[in-house]
Amino acid sequence: MLFAAGIGATLLYWSTIEWIEYFNILSSDSSFDKDKVMEYSRAYPIFHWGPTAWAIYCLPVVAFGLAITKKPNSSLTFSGILDIKNILFKTILDVIFIGSIICAAGVGLGLSFPLISSVISKIFEIDRSFTLDITTIILCSSIFATSAYIGIQNGIKRLSNINIFIVLIFLFLVLIIGPTSYILDNSIKTVVFYSFEYLNLSLSTGTKISIDWTVFYWAWWFALAPMVGTFLVNISNGKTLRQIILGTIFIGSAGCALSMLILSNLSIFQFESGILNAPTMIYENLITRDALVVTTIGNLAYGDFLLVIFALILIIFLCTTYDSASYVLASASMKKSSMKSSKSLRLLFAFIMVIQPTLLMYLNGVDSFKWIMVICSIPLIFIFALLIYSIVKNVHSIK
Repeated sequence: MLFAAGIGATLLYWSTIEWIEYFNILSSDSSFDKDKVMEYSRAYPIFHWGPTAWAIYCLPVVAFGLAITKKPNSSLTFSGILDIKNILFKTILDVIFIGSIICAAGVGLGLSFPLISSVISKIFEIDRSFTLDITTIILCSSIFATSAYIGIQNGIKRLSNINIFIVLIFLFLVLIIGPTSYILDNSIKTVVFYSFEYLNLSLSTGTKISIDWTVFYWAWWFALAPMVGTFLVNISNGKTLRQIILGTIFIGSAGCALSMLILSNLSIFQFESGILNAPTMIYENLITRDALVVTTIGNLAYGDFLLVIFALILIIFLCTTYDSASYVLASASMKKSSMKSSKSLRLLFAFIMVIQPTLLMYLNGVDSFKWIMVICSIPLIFIFALLIYSIVKNVHSIK
C-alpha cells in the first residue's frame, strides 16, 4: 500500500526507457568511453528513484506524526501542522499543499494515460485514436473513482495488495523469459557501481543530467511528499516513526530498484543485440516513448501475454496512486484530522484529478508542465524548512 501510493504507473514507464535519456546525453561527452556511458546510464535511474527520493517523503511523515501526537485534532495540512492562525497565511499554505498534490499527480497521469492507451492498441491490434484515448480515460477514471468511494481500507488497500503481487509475477516472468543471465549479471554490477558513485551523483551540479533530470525528480518528489506523508500517517495503524521511516526508505527503494534493474537491462540488451536501437529512435523522434515501452516488452517471447499483465498493472497502479491523492485531498478539507472525509468528497476530488492531465495529454504539454511543476515546487523548500523547525520544536515539547 505504501509502495503503490508513492509512484504509480510512472515507475514502469521510466524503468524501461529512462536509461536512454542519460545514454543520449552522455554519448555526446567525449570524456566518457562507451562502457562508462552505459554504467552511468544504468545507475542514474536507480539514483533518482532510490533512498534520496524516499527520504524526501519521510520529512512530512515525521512532521505530521509528531504534530498529531502532540495535538490529535490538528488538520493534516501545512497550516494545520504548523498551527497557523493568520487567515491569509493559512490560505496560502493550504493552496500550496493542495496545488503541489494536483501538480505532481498531473505529471503522472499525463504520462500514464498515453501508455495505457498504447498498450491496449498493441494488444487488440487497433490504431491508437481519439476514441481509444477517451475510452481509456473513462475506464481508468471509473475504476479509481469507485475505489476512492469505497474507502481506504476496502478499496485502496485491496487494490494495492493485489497489484504488488501481480507486479512481482510480471517482473519474474520478464526475468525468466528475457535474457536472464544478462539481467542478473548487469544488475549486480549496477548496484555495486551505484553504491560507490552515490555520493558523487548526489553532489553533482551543473551537468546536463543534473539540471534537466535530477532537479526535475527532486521537485517531483517534493511535490508528492505532502500527499505521501499525509497518506502514510493515515495508514500507520500505530506504527512508530522509526518503523515508518525505515519501511518507507528501504521498501520503496528496493521496489523501485528491482523494477529499474530488470526492465532497464531488458531494454539495454535489445539495444546491444541490435534488436531495437532505442536511443537513436528517441533521439531522432522516430517513435514515442510510450510506444517504445510497449515495443520493448512486446519483443519478448509471449509478448502479447506479458502486455496483458502489463496493462492490468498500469491500470491498478494508476488507481492506487490517485485514490490516495483524492483521499488526502478530501482529508485536507476536514477541519480536524479525526474527522472522516465523506465518500462524495473523495469522489469529487477523484474526478477533478483527471481533468488537468487529460487536457495536457491532448495539448502535448506534459514536458512543459514538468518545468511548471519545478517552479511550483520552489515554495515547498521554504515550507519544508518550517516543517524541520516544527519537528525540532515538537520533539522537545513531547520530551
